[in-house]
Amino acid sequence: MQSLQIRPGLHLFQGPGEAAGAQGGVFRSEWKGRVGQVLGPSTLLAPVTRRTVMTRAGAPPAAQRRSNQSRQYRSGQSGHYEGPKRSRDDAVTRKMKSFHEGSDGPPLRVLPIGGLGEIGMNCMLVGNYDRYIMIDAGLMFPDYDDLGIQKVLPDTQFIHRWRDKIEAVIITHGHEDHIGALPWVIPALDPKTPIYATGFTMQLIKRRLKEYNIPAEGRLRTFSMRARFDAGPFEIEPIRVTHSIPDCCGLVLRCQDGTIFHTGDWKIDESPVDGNVFDRVALEQLQKEGVTLMMSDSTNVLSPGRTTSEADVAEALMRKIVDAKGHRVITTQFASNVHRLGCVKAAAEVSGRKLVFIGLSLKTYLEAAWRDGQAPFDPSILVKAEDMDAYAPSQLLIVTTGSQAEPRAALNLASMGSSRLLKLHKDDVILYSAKMIPGNETRVMKMMNRIAELGPNLVMGRGENLHTSGHAYRGELEEVLRLVKPQHFLPVHGEFAFLKEHELLGKAQGIRHTAVIKNGEMLGVAPLRNGRVLSSGFSHLGREKLKLMYNDGDKAFGTAADLCIQERMNIALEGIVIASVEVIRAEEKTLDEDEVEEDKLLRDDDDEADEYGLQGRIRITTRCLWTDNNKLLESLQRAADVALASCRKDARLSTIERHVSVVLRKVVQKYSNKRPDVIVIATDASEGVTPNRSSPETINNFDQSRNKQQPWKRTDDAKRTDDAKSTFFRGAVGGTVEPVEMVEEKQEKRQEPTSARVQTRTSKESVDTVLSEDQTIHKDELMDSGVIGDSVAASPEEVQSDEESGESDADEPVASDGADLVESKDGLEPPKRKRQKWRHDETLKFIEIRSAMIDQLRKEGKGRKPSWKDISASLTENGFQRNPEQCSSMWSSLVKKYEAVVEEKATRDPSAAPPKKEWNYFEAMDVVLKKQASSTVSQEVKDRDRRRTKRTKKANSSEPQQQSQAL
Repeated sequence: MQSLQIRPGLHLFQGPGEAAGAQGGVFRSEWKGRVGQVLGPSTLLAPVTRRTVMTRAGAPPAAQRRSNQSRQYRSGQSGHYEGPKRSRDDAVTRKMKSFHEGSDGPPLRVLPIGGLGEIGMNCMLVGNYDRYIMIDAGLMFPDYDDLGIQKVLPDTQFIHRWRDKIEAVIITHGHEDHIGALPWVIPALDPKTPIYATGFTMQLIKRRLKEYNIPAEGRLRTFSMRARFDAGPFEIEPIRVTHSIPDCCGLVLRCQDGTIFHTGDWKIDESPVDGNVFDRVALEQLQKEGVTLMMSDSTNVLSPGRTTSEADVAEALMRKIVDAKGHRVITTQFASNVHRLGCVKAAAEVSGRKLVFIGLSLKTYLEAAWRDGQAPFDPSILVKAEDMDAYAPSQLLIVTTGSQAEPRAALNLASMGSSRLLKLHKDDVILYSAKMIPGNETRVMKMMNRIAELGPNLVMGRGENLHTSGHAYRGELEEVLRLVKPQHFLPVHGEFAFLKEHELLGKAQGIRHTAVIKNGEMLGVAPLRNGRVLSSGFSHLGREKLKLMYNDGDKAFGTAADLCIQERMNIALEGIVIASVEVIRAEEKTLDEDEVEEDKLLRDDDDEADEYGLQGRIRITTRCLWTDNNKLLESLQRAADVALASCRKDARLSTIERHVSVVLRKVVQKYSNKRPDVIVIATDASEGVTPNRSSPETINNFDQSRNKQQPWKRTDDAKRTDDAKSTFFRGAVGGTVEPVEMVEEKQEKRQEPTSARVQTRTSKESVDTVLSEDQTIHKDELMDSGVIGDSVAASPEEVQSDEESGESDADEPVASDGADLVESKDGLEPPKRKRQKWRHDETLKFIEIRSAMIDQLRKEGKGRKPSWKDISASLTENGFQRNPEQCSSMWSSLVKKYEAVVEEKATRDPSAAPPKKEWNYFEAMDVVLKKQASSTVSQEVKDRDRRRTKRTKKANSSEPQQQSQAL
């Protein structure tokens, strides 16, 4: 005889090293009869302690039985082997070791994949030993932090690993949180796994699979209420329950080891519109049979009392629609509530209105019900939305989507005035026959506010009785628990707090064994004993770390890491910095023997500094960051310059990218306490990157007005200073790194000229110099770095000299942002950079426009000066591309030149000969400035008169008050 021991952890009888149920033991089929004979009935109810019992003679040792069975199971089903001959998918085996597999452990097992601790994504595996069925396969709608995501789905990777164990899929009803994930779940299952559903639900499933082009013919099977059928290890009996969608059912799962009741989504509607009442009789019969485990919907466990009937909502809708005589009535609701659509149709007939549907999902559900024979009316009688203008508004009853303010729903678009089919008017009456789903409150209220601003009469609220929930309230939950009286109770479908509250409710009804689990936790239930409802309770059989899957509404599908969800949120909250570094390495000059000897004599012994001072061109742009009027960009540019100059000349590109990214991230963190993503792309100019900014192959081609090829030149200056040798160009601070294809498309939109900054260092000492000198920003440096416009450098003298020479920079090559280098005998040096000057006709037009705007403002009685933005726009209309900063800078230069000319005339000796040529713009500027001065004086006079009048009125009004106080 072998000895058996009971472990308190499993609450089951086990031999040394074996789980209950091994072959040759006294469990499973012999459990019901022989355990009572061996231990006696009183022992079964005794507290679980460490005991010794006897098995039948001749059985092999327990350890050997377990080893043989484990090897047989793994080699026969999964292809996994113990020891050194383990297969490639052994990692999956090790991951699943926490689960009880095979015939070991409790026979009834529950593994939720979704729906516990959350609203939606209902999906659960229920099995007998290692044979499972899947109940529902729903999706969940994303939270606010799931940017760019439209659907959250269960872990299809885990489902695919267990595809050999899942033998059927049973769908309880057709809501999205129960069927929405089928297009992703079905491909993960075995191709022969059948899918069961009611007729109406099956119509919705077929449409969804057709939409995603997923073949499933031969696998889709329908069932009827109370008609039993076999699926997997269970005999399944659907039981009718009432809900907010037709053909909703609960499931009774029977096997030789017990009975499981899964309620699905339900409520008790005493007077349903379609006449299909909640099946209490089936539950009473189930209670007499005995239920091992009951799983029930927990959505509304915190709501006291009972739900109202759909018939009460139909009466309220009828009353509101009939009373709205002379007004157009618009109602919005959940599209899946086909019963309520029938109520709206009845109200339309009574009030003599034509029914119009606006929203594809409304027609989808109605047509599915029509094909299954459950539609309340023929969809063909509906008036098309395009034909509404043929009827008076008071003759229409419009049903529309958008109760949850979905971005593309008809009512939401109409509230913003962007719907093509629905325009809201002040005389409309809008009936909100729905409720706000948790998480949608903010956007729904925004939609309501927009509707209220447009003027329609919005009817909503619990007191109007225009909506009822499809989920049972607390009173109904208590009634079903009393009807079924299960031995074990597991709350499902709801937030974790709802599940805990539902568990307490079950204990209050006298249920002995209750539990609350999370997604991925496997729960085992021991079998019934001799047909009596006596059990040893739940067993926690392990946990799998499931991953949520995401879909962006199109082809993208995968985990959070695959779709970069955290990265999206990080960029949205912290911002992103992109830097393009074009490294320019000086080519080594080949020396002959004499030159080598001379070079050795000229070199210092300590030439370590020559290893540093890497040259290059840097362009930086930011997104989702506060730039503080480009001050942050200036700081980033300076820091990037220093970081590049501190790199070794032979540094790898990856090292440069890492070094620059660390520096830029620290700058932003210190400036605005943000931790942005930093992307640095380093390229080597010597490896094919054309340094010419105007070349269409470069990433810096942004200025169409400077898109001229810069010719290479030679210089005769053979004796250049050290500073000239180390000079090179860098990109503008505000530059943008973009693909070449996008650059050419944006050239016409971006006309602001960009400039470059010359900055290099060739030694460690020069790096320290950069750090000290960059504490302040000089005007010339800002101009050269592109922060301020080129017009600062275009002084009136330069404009005049340009006009006198008759030359224009429009047809001349212009120095680009550091991409052009001049080759000389000693190496490379930058060419002389030419400013983008104001031409003579452009300057005259500029002065003329400002003079005209001063006259216009004077006529309108406005004393303010013309805005530079308006002047810039006017110049653009006349064919001159100048931004407001350039206009402001040019005007300041003109005013300074005018003042200098006036002062020179005042101090000029009358006897001296006049200059050969006066300043060309003096007369025009004299007229404009005198106009401006007179306008300013007149405005000051008006302001002074206004203040004087105000003081007089105040004194007159206070005099009677003082007299009354004196009396």
